[in-house]
Amino acid sequence: MPKIYIYVLLAMIGACLGSFINVVALRTLSGDDWVRAPSTCFACPRRLGFGENLPIIGWFRRGGYCACGDRRIPVRYLGVELVLGGLLPLAFWQLDLAVFVSFLPFILMASVIFLTDLESFIIPDRVSLGGMVLGLVLATADAPGLPSLQQAVYGGVGGFALIYAINAVYKLLRKRDSMGFGDVKLMAMLGVWFGPVSLLPILFAASMAGAVFGIAMILLARTAQAYQPDHQSEWGADRAPIKIPMQVPFGCFLVPAAFGWLLFVPHALLA
Repeated sequence: MPKIYIYVLLAMIGACLGSFINVVALRTLSGDDWVRAPSTCFACPRRLGFGENLPIIGWFRRGGYCACGDRRIPVRYLGVELVLGGLLPLAFWQLDLAVFVSFLPFILMASVIFLTDLESFIIPDRVSLGGMVLGLVLATADAPGLPSLQQAVYGGVGGFALIYAINAVYKLLRKRDSMGFGDVKLMAMLGVWFGPVSLLPILFAASMAGAVFGIAMILLARTAQAYQPDHQSEWGADRAPIKIPMQVPFGCFLVPAAFGWLLFVPHALLA
């Protein structure tokens, strides 16, 4: 099969997996069954048809609204399908086939963590701890691309200790936590999958990305405030205020940093 067809097929599979990940993340937070329960409308209990469940196409088909038209579907659901639709072909292009297969579960679990953390500042234990256990199992089986079992254990312990120590020092100095305990377990999971050599680069990349994002949001907020009309303005009193997101959990920076490590660091450093 020509490679272009493989990439197109992977893009389609990635979009489908992105739709599935949306469901898993949403129902993990709500406590609903994401295995057997059918997909339903956001605004009513009506079961969705096949065409409405199609990734990407289903969103555009209804203009981003539920089939009943009573509620807008958040654009992030479309974004996840598009990102996974691009991420899988990119991973296949960058990695050996065996490494790609080994890390496909990691990509899916990390995507769920990103969404739940972004939505509710929650990293579910069943995903982070489950991912840690799965990584140890694959390391024991000498799965391609993963570190040896010894290095995986060192990475898990090191990742846990690194974030825990940073948070402990911050709490000692500032009398409050700098990050949640979910980030500690997430870093332990990353250490298991990538080994101890990955910990500092991933943490540094995530910290730098978080700092840049924070500065950008502060500047945007100041700009929005400067141009925000008051009730005396010619724009009118009913103009909606400009909303700038000021808080993004640290896990949403750790996950992309881990993807960057997986895809763009030379393979010799992954083993």
